[in-house]
Amino acid sequence: MLPGRVLDVSALIDIAVAKTEYSRSIAAMCLFRGGGICIPATGLAAVLSISPISTQVELFELVTTPGVKIDDFTHGKVGEIAEILDGSRDITAGHVVWCARSTKWPILTDRGGELVQYDQHITIDPLP
Repeated sequence: MLPGRVLDVSALIDIAVAKTEYSRSIAAMCLFRGGGICIPATGLAAVLSISPISTQVELFELVTTPGVKIDDFTHGKVGEIAEILDGSRDITAGHVVWCARSTKWPILTDRGGELVQYDQHITIDPLP
């Protein structure tokens, strides 16, 4: 079950600050086994806005690695993401769920309970 992962904000923070090493290990294993990593641009922007520049090197290395795709928040997706959100204002959550639907990959996150409320068919890979 390790084809790829969608990284939520918490996974990106874990990678940036090496909080647990879990997210880095999962990302490396997905890429090693020929899978991929999908990073919603909204989540990356949220993490970059709160992380110190000294930790952004890890994120830069990740996003420039072959097999890692930054999923842009484009006008073509706005309606679908708005439908996922159904009144919620958490654009990042909607984008993460959209990416999981699109890739059919699990979301690496610490807020799985919240994200499955948007779509009960997504798969969650919980952070420890």
